[in-house]
Amino acid sequence: MMDHSSLMDVYGADCRRSVFRHIRAYLEKKTADLPFEMKKCVVDYPYRRGKAVRPTMTMLFSDAFGADHESALKVAAAFQLLEDWGLGRDDLLDGGVLRRGRPSLHLLYGVPKAINALDMLHAYVWDMLYSYCALPPRKYRLVHDIFTETTTVTLSGQHLDVEARAIPLEKFTEEAYRNIVKKKTAFYTGAVPGLLGAALAGRKSCLGGIRRFGAMLGESFQIMDDVLDVENDGTGRFGKIPGNDIVEGKRTMVVLEALRVLRPRERRELANFYALAPEEKRPKQVAVMRLRILRSGAPSLCRQKARKISAAALRVFEKDLAQKMKPPYGDLIREFVLRLASREM
Repeated sequence: MMDHSSLMDVYGADCRRSVFRHIRAYLEKKTADLPFEMKKCVVDYPYRRGKAVRPTMTMLFSDAFGADHESALKVAAAFQLLEDWGLGRDDLLDGGVLRRGRPSLHLLYGVPKAINALDMLHAYVWDMLYSYCALPPRKYRLVHDIFTETTTVTLSGQHLDVEARAIPLEKFTEEAYRNIVKKKTAFYTGAVPGLLGAALAGRKSCLGGIRRFGAMLGESFQIMDDVLDVENDGTGRFGKIPGNDIVEGKRTMVVLEALRVLRPRERRELANFYALAPEEKRPKQVAVMRLRILRSGAPSLCRQKARKISAAALRVFEKDLAQKMKPPYGDLIREFVLRLASREM
């Protein structure tokens, strides 16, 4: 009999494989009549096949609450398509140069074609949810409302993130960071998968607990993303350039911790560097600042924060959700949460 770790490996691999199978089945038919170059651009990010963290969590909750598995897989695939659209927007807004180990969409095809393709992809998200998922009217309405809330909250967070780039680093606060994370990442990463699973299973009584659990899980997830970005050594495991957040000037928990513990002169230098536009930052300077943040001990401090927040999320999970789930899914969700809090890539 497999232990929970092995079972999670098998479950996760099967979810990822099935989700991308549904995405390909939908897009191959839907894009068949598009101009060849446009089709290449539209399907590019979806066909790069990400880690499928959010769809896997969606499936864990839907299976735990007793939703129809195949129906939930289609919804999870539409959710992944929504993420792929969002990643393309992020790369455009942030000037990102790599995504999943390959050049970003706007660098491969140019900004006008990338925007056009992303508009098409966003339209496909809603069509996939309606025509491909083919949910009963009541469930469709619930899931549609969650997708709408996801888009609204995440775009609000993106707006705050863009605004934050103009705030001097030394004046940026942890409270401001948490507010951005709550909207931009925590909701759609931590809460939405559980909300979708509960909606598909008709478990309204679980929604409040899921939102509380998800808010903490999503914050822990983002802090770990901050850590992994600064730890990225360019070996290819991360699919992004080293110091990506530093180049883009993102206000992250790890840079706030570094600013708190560095000596005054180093603190001023880091703040001044963050005030530069991305195109003004030379690779050697980025490497120096990345090394300075690493040596400050900030990544280790942030890992500790992430683990504490994940532990708090699990306490909410045990109190409000675990007893309402079918075995072995409660154990698999616990395993999944622990993996997210300790991941290395």
